[in-house]
Amino acid sequence: MSKDPKQFRAEEKTAIVEEAIAAGKKNVKEIAEKHDIELELLETWIREKDVTYVFEPEDLDDQESVDLQVTDQFASDYEFGATPDHLNYPRLAFWGTFGTLVILLMIFAIFSLHNFTYEGVGQKQSDQSIFYNIEELKERDQVTLDSFGVVDLEEGIYRIPIDSVITQMATDTD
Repeated sequence: MSKDPKQFRAEEKTAIVEEAIAAGKKNVKEIAEKHDIELELLETWIREKDVTYVFEPEDLDDQESVDLQVTDQFASDYEFGATPDHLNYPRLAFWGTFGTLVILLMIFAIFSLHNFTYEGVGQKQSDQSIFYNIEELKERDQVTLDSFGVVDLEEGIYRIPIDSVITQMATDTD
């Protein structure tokens, strides 16, 4: 076997890892020294093989004990199962009311804009239809003024073109 960690073949790494796992966690350091590799490198190889150390009861004896100091707040939160919320109700009510008013104002503005636009289009159509009616009436009246016709037969009232009347009046005054 090669002593350079970069020169170990996959089979050699696997054999060293299996030997370290079989020896237990306490003896991993000795296996690393035996093969002249660093302990961290050997542990990296073990993690690469997706193997975790199996703790033997004697392995747990040399573990450090940890004292955990907690505050009363943490203890009550732990007993409650979660950290309770401390909401600022006045601020929540203010922003809720403010948001609601802004949304209502926007809805009112949209409806006002719609009504303004709708009424504007209606007014424009009305103006155009009145103009159309005025033009139609002018054309009809012009036809009436430029044509001969009977207004009331029993009374003997007739209609003659206005141009003819003007010409007749001009010739009669001479």
